[in-house]
Amino acid sequence: MKMNDVQGNEGVYAPQADMAMSHEQLALLCSDLRQQNAFLSARVRVLEEEICRDTLTPLFNRRHFEQAVAVSIAHCQRYGSRSALLFIDVDDLKSINDSYGHAAGDEALRTIAQVLLANVRSTDVVARIGGDEFALLLGTISDDDVEQKIAQLTAGIAACRPDFAGGQARLSATFGHAFIHPDDRADKVLARADSQMYRSKRSRGGLLR
Repeated sequence: MKMNDVQGNEGVYAPQADMAMSHEQLALLCSDLRQQNAFLSARVRVLEEEICRDTLTPLFNRRHFEQAVAVSIAHCQRYGSRSALLFIDVDDLKSINDSYGHAAGDEALRTIAQVLLANVRSTDVVARIGGDEFALLLGTISDDDVEQKIAQLTAGIAACRPDFAGGQARLSATFGHAFIHPDDRADKVLARADSQMYRSKRSRGGLLR
C-alpha cells in the first residue's frame, strides 16, 4: 500500500503501528474472555450445587440421592461391593408444627439433618427426600455395622432438645434399611427401606406421623 509524504511524494505505507495496536487489543480481549470464562465456570458450579441441594437443610435432595444410589448399584454390579440405604422418618413432626408453629418444625428438621451429617463418613450420602423424610447411602457396610449406625443415629436424635417459643420439643425418628443388589433400581431400594421403616413404626405401637 502506498501513501504521500508531507512533500507529496508517493511512498510505501508501513503498518507496524497498527499491528502493535492490534496485538494489544487482542491481549485485552483474551484477558476479558478468560475473566468471563472464570465467572461463568464459577456460576455453573453454583447452579450445579443448587440443583442437587435441599432448600431447607444443608443436605442433598432426592434427585441427587437417587443418582448416587444408581452409581452405587453400578459399583455393586462391577465390584460386588455391599452398600446399604437407610430410610428415616421423623416421628410426630405434625405435633411440633401444631404446638410451636411451622418455623419450629423446620428447625427440628435442620437439627436432625445436623445429627445425620455429624455421624456419617465423608463418603456417605445424606439427603432429605421428602417433607419429614431423610435417607442415607452407606457404602461398604455389614449388617452389624448398619444396626450399630441406626442405634447411634437414633440416640443422637433423641438427645436433641431444641428450644422453641413455648417450650422444648423431644425429637425421635424411625429407621428402615435395605441393602443394594446388583439388579436393583434406586426406586426399588427406597421402597424396600421405606417398607421396613413402616414395619418398625407399627411394631412400636402405631404410626407416629
